[in-house]
Amino acid sequence: MSTPPTDDDLWQAFIEAKQEMHRRQAEFYQHAQNKSEILRAALSSRAGAWHQGAAFDFLAVLSDDGPALLPELVGWSTSHRWAREARQAIDRIPRDHLMPLLEPLILNQLPTAEDDEYRRLAELLAHIEAWDLLGRLVARAQSSNDPHTREVAADFTEWYGPMWLSKPNP
Repeated sequence: MSTPPTDDDLWQAFIEAKQEMHRRQAEFYQHAQNKSEILRAALSSRAGAWHQGAAFDFLAVLSDDGPALLPELVGWSTSHRWAREARQAIDRIPRDHLMPLLEPLILNQLPTAEDDEYRRLAELLAHIEAWDLLGRLVARAQSSNDPHTREVAADFTEWYGPMWLSKPNP
């Protein structure tokens, strides 16, 4: 009959597992030949939660693959499951790389977006402080025939309007 592990034993095993995870994470970062494609596959809807979660964990710590994965990250930013993690990964992309890639992704979604997508995209833009783009999204939402989409415009104008309304137009 074996003795159950002590709390200290359990904690030490947890620490060792975390150390092993970080070693493997660094090994993948340093030696994988095509990180972006592996991460893209892990972020696909058919990959499953373990793969998706691991990809988001990786992107939160080591990855410089955010620009290559931006379409997938924007897609997840409108989900309920991974919105926070996707926003954080997008926020890690340097602004000078992010904004030219993000603008067409956002604006191209708006013609077919429903009110919930407008709200999630607006939340993303507020999170990353993309005020000018948020102002453009809100302007599109204000002209919508859907009252729920116009409500998104009203909410975000109330909450964040001063961030883009106070800026002079070029």
